[in-house]
Amino acid sequence: MLKKNIRSQVLIPLTLTFIILTGCFVYTTYRIRMDDYERGLDNRYQRVQLILNNLIANHTSYMTSAIEFIADQNQFQDAMRAKERGVLLKHGSPILKRLFSQQQITHFYFYDEYGAIVLRVYNPDDKSASMPRFTKQQAMAQGRTVSGLELGRSGTFTLRVVYPWKVNKKLIGYIELGQEYDHILKELNDFTLADFVVALDKQHLDRAAWEEGMQMLGRNADWNLLPDRVLIDQTATIPPRVVATFLATDQVSGKNGRKLEVHGRTYHANSFPLLDVAQKPVGKFVLFADLTDNISSFRVFIVQVASFSLLVCAGLFFYSFQVLGRVDRRLLENRQQLGIEFEKQAETNKQLEFEVIERRRAEESLVTLNEYLEQRVLDRTNELRQLNLQLEASHAELEEAYRNLQTHQATIQQQDRMACIGQLAASVAHDINNPIGFVAGNLEVLKNYWNKLAAFVAIQHDVLQRYGSAEWLRGVEEHRRRLKVDYVLEEFSAVLDESLEGTERVNTIVLNLKGFSRMDEKEARLADIHGCLESTLNIVWNKLRYKADIKKEYGDIPHILCYPQQLNQVFMNLLINASQSIGQWGEIKIRTWSDRENIFVAIADTGCGIAEENLPKLFEPFFTTKESGVGTGLGLSIVREIVNKHHGDITVVSVPGEGTVFTVHLPLGKLPQVTNHA
Repeated sequence: MLKKNIRSQVLIPLTLTFIILTGCFVYTTYRIRMDDYERGLDNRYQRVQLILNNLIANHTSYMTSAIEFIADQNQFQDAMRAKERGVLLKHGSPILKRLFSQQQITHFYFYDEYGAIVLRVYNPDDKSASMPRFTKQQAMAQGRTVSGLELGRSGTFTLRVVYPWKVNKKLIGYIELGQEYDHILKELNDFTLADFVVALDKQHLDRAAWEEGMQMLGRNADWNLLPDRVLIDQTATIPPRVVATFLATDQVSGKNGRKLEVHGRTYHANSFPLLDVAQKPVGKFVLFADLTDNISSFRVFIVQVASFSLLVCAGLFFYSFQVLGRVDRRLLENRQQLGIEFEKQAETNKQLEFEVIERRRAEESLVTLNEYLEQRVLDRTNELRQLNLQLEASHAELEEAYRNLQTHQATIQQQDRMACIGQLAASVAHDINNPIGFVAGNLEVLKNYWNKLAAFVAIQHDVLQRYGSAEWLRGVEEHRRRLKVDYVLEEFSAVLDESLEGTERVNTIVLNLKGFSRMDEKEARLADIHGCLESTLNIVWNKLRYKADIKKEYGDIPHILCYPQQLNQVFMNLLINASQSIGQWGEIKIRTWSDRENIFVAIADTGCGIAEENLPKLFEPFFTTKESGVGTGLGLSIVREIVNKHHGDITVVSVPGEGTVFTVHLPLGKLPQVTNHA
C-alpha cells in the first residue's frame, strides 16, 4: 500500500508537469516562428513598395531625358512654332516606336503654349480636346516638369511626364510622354517575384470607357464583380471572384494583412492605397505571398519538436519510476526497524507512567498559582481594551482628515485642468483670429473686384451684341452656355456672401473662446449671468447639438458681483451632465429669474433622471451614477464648492425616467469668497 501511494503521489504530478512544460515549449516555439514569419512578410512588403517607387522614379527619369532630347531638336522646335502637325508627326512617329520598343512608352503629346492639344503622335486622327489633367495643369501653373500617376478616360493608370517647352527662355508649348502602369508592375513582378492585384474605385471611372479600354488591352472587364471597385490588372493565379470576395469584405487591410486558402495553397495578402499624382486614393494595390511550402516545413518542425519533447519526458518518467522503486524498498526496511524500536519504547512508557503520577502532584500545586496569574492577566486585558478604544478614536479622526484631503485635492486637480483648458482656448483663439481677419478682408476685396469684373463682362457682352458678326455671336453664346458663365455670375456673389457670413461666425466663436479662456480674476467683478450662459453654450455646443433642443427662458435679472470664469465652469458641468443623461434626443431648458435678494438659474433636462437613494450622495467627491470609466465623480462636488464660495446654494429635483432640474441660487448682496489658485 505504501509503495503504491508513494509512486502515485509523485508520478502523477510529475507527469502533469512534463505535459505542461512540453505544451509550453511547443507553443513558445510556434509563436517565435510565427512572429519571424510576420516580420519577414512585413519587411518583404516594405521592400516591394520601395522597389515600386524606385521603378516609377527610374521610368520618370528616362521619359524626362527623352523629352529633353526631343525638345532640343531644331526640326521639332520649328514645326512647333509653325504648328505644322505633319512635320511633328513625321519626326515624332519614329521616336515613339523606339520608345515603345525600349520602354513600352505608349503616349506622346504636343500642346501649344496655352495647353491646347496640337498632336497625339500615337493617335494623330484624334483631334479632340484633351481632358484636364493634374500633371498638365501643375506644369502650366508652376512652369516646371511635373510627373505622376493618373487615371485615363478608359480606366488605365498611366505614368505621365509633362515638360514645359522653352526655347531661348520663351515658352512655345508642352511635351508629354506616358507609360501604362501595367508595364511597371510587370517589371516589379520580375524583380520581386511577388504577385499582385490592382483594383480601382468605380467613382473615378466611366463604365463604357473602362470596358472599351479593357477590351483594347485584351483583358476581362467585369464591372459587376465588386460593388465599389473593378480589377484592372493581376499577376496572381487566384481566381478573380475569390479576390473580389476578400476586397469586398476588406479582409486584406490591417497591420499584418490576412491569410487566404485557395485550391489547397495558402497565401498571405496585404494591401496599401493606390495614390495618383495629387495624392488622392483611387484604388487598392494588393500583394500576395505564397506561404504553402513555409507552412508545410513549419509543421514538420513542430512535429519534430513535439516528438523530441515527448521522448525526453518518457526518459525522465522511466528514471523517476526506477528511483521511486528504490525509495519504496528503503521505506519498507525502515518500517521493520521502527517495529523493533516500538517494543523498546513500550518499556520506556512504563517508566514514564510512574513519572506522570509525580507530575500530577506538581500540577495540583501549579493550579493555585494559575488562579493568581489569571487575575493578573484579566487586569492587563482591561488596560489593553481601554488603549484599543483610544486607538480606534484616533483612527476615525485620521479617516475624516483623509477624506477632507481627498476633497481639496480633487478641487485643485479640477482647477488646474480648467486652467490648462483656458490657456489652450486662448492660444487657439489667438491663432485663429489673425488668419480669419485677413481672410475676411480678402473676401471683401474679392467681392469688390468681382462686381467690377461682372460689370466688365456685361459691357463686353453688349459690345459683341452690337458690333459682332452672327457667326462670332453664335460661337460666343455656345462657349457661354458650355462654360455656364451666367450661372457663375449669379452664384459667385452668393458664394462670397456665404464665405463672409462664415468668417463672421468664426469671429463670434473666437470671441467666445477668449471670454471662456480668461483665468479667474483675483478680484470679483460685475458680470451678466446671461452672457456667461451664452459663452458656455457656444463652447459646449458641439456636445449639445446632437443630443437635445436648447430652450431658453431668460428673465429680467440684474448684474451680479462674482467670478464669471468659475460660474462658467458651473454651467458647463451642469449642461454636459444634462446632455449625457439624455438617450437619443431630448430637451434642455435654461430658465433665469430673480427676487430682491437672489438670482436663480435652473437647468432642466428630459433625461433618465436620478434614483432617489442617490440624491443625498450626488455632491460627494468621486461619487458618480455613470458607467465605469465615463466620469470621475468630481464635477458636481466642484460645482457645489464654487456655489458655496459665492455664498449661494444648489438644489436638485429628479424623477427617474422623466428628467432632472438643478437650480443655482446666487445672492445679490454678498461678496464671493476669494479663491485660492494654488
